[in-house]
Amino acid sequence: MAFVELKKMSPKAKQRTIRLVLILSLGTGICLFLVGALRENIVYFKTPSELLVLTNHPKKLRLGGLVVKGTVHSKNSQHNFMVTDQKTTILVMYSGRLPDLFRENQGIVAIGNYNDSKKVFTATQLLAKHDQYYRPPKITY
Repeated sequence: MAFVELKKMSPKAKQRTIRLVLILSLGTGICLFLVGALRENIVYFKTPSELLVLTNHPKKLRLGGLVVKGTVHSKNSQHNFMVTDQKTTILVMYSGRLPDLFRENQGIVAIGNYNDSKKVFTATQLLAKHDQYYRPPKITY
């Protein structure tokens, strides 16, 4: 039935209809491609309490919380510390250089994976959070 209606259309109307269908098809294809690409690169953000409740841990996730005071232990660029959300505490292991803003009682986001059997979060990257107030460095003459 649609073919019959297309047959009765003027050449300009047919051309516009074909262009519209092609544009919609192309737009749908681009959207599906972007959704598929984004799905592969999503990194979930969890607090320690949310992480312990999860039964199926994603391959890569972000753990956010405060570094517990007195728990930072470093040896040969191997760092162990505890992260808390004031309810639950999780041990984090990290190899590499700590960010400049990394301190105890400071918020951090650790990117990595969680080993449920060992109850350890192994971080591949650390992001140190800072407060919302910008203070320019003091200029000395």
